[in-house]
Amino acid sequence: MKRLWIYIMAIIGVASTASAIDYEVKDSTLIVPAGVVKIPSYKFADRADIKHIEFAEPCRVNEIGDYAFLGCINLEEVSLPLSVLKIGEGTFRECEKLKKAEIPTLTVVPSYAFAWCPRLQMVVLGKLLTEIKSHAFAYCRTLERIKLPAGLVKIGSNAFSFCSVLRFVAIPPTVRHLESYAFSECINLQTVVMPSNSSELGELIFSGCRNLRVIRILSDIPPKFECNSNLFEENESQMYSTCILQVYPHCVPKYRQSKAWKMFKQIEG
Repeated sequence: MKRLWIYIMAIIGVASTASAIDYEVKDSTLIVPAGVVKIPSYKFADRADIKHIEFAEPCRVNEIGDYAFLGCINLEEVSLPLSVLKIGEGTFRECEKLKKAEIPTLTVVPSYAFAWCPRLQMVVLGKLLTEIKSHAFAYCRTLERIKLPAGLVKIGSNAFSFCSVLRFVAIPPTVRHLESYAFSECINLQTVVMPSNSSELGELIFSGCRNLRVIRILSDIPPKFECNSNLFEENESQMYSTCILQVYPHCVPKYRQSKAWKMFKQIEG
């Protein structure tokens, strides 16, 4: 039903934002004309004829609206110009053949921005990024690694859920909000480096990550969880035996006494 609603909104949105701007698709490449400041919401939703996007110079685009490229099933690569400071919710959602995305000047990756892009393998994030919202990269099943920039403050709920080939994650020390289920069902995730601060963590961040082998925490104070929760679901108790918790040597006693962390059988300094 949600996908149907988005499709209806796409039709309404495109109709309501019609303008004299002459966008051209040439040899499967969308040419965004010089002088365009904003690409409207839903503008190119469900266009199967677009493989690439080219921004004509001088580029003035600073914003791309909600679901602007939703369901562009043949779009292969996105490289946003430096002028683009904002994209909307679900901008590139369900772009089934999208393999690479470069978003160098965004401060926020909005909800569902790249969700259900099953072939997305590489994402280049810029230094200005402070927030990745909920479900931003959910169901990106070929995303093996992502470098999170220093300066990132918040990772929303389910931001990387079901990224099933993601193997390694290093969460920057600047992250103050790591919300619930952020990396849930990343079934091949093996190593995680957690922030060096004691901010409260969301619940069940790594639920379903059954191949997780090492969690390295650089915080002197054992972080607490929202709602008295834990890292894993109740039926995943075996994870406390198969996964090693690595902390600073002088912090081992603290973690062995912490309600949320003492369940780990192996706590190493």
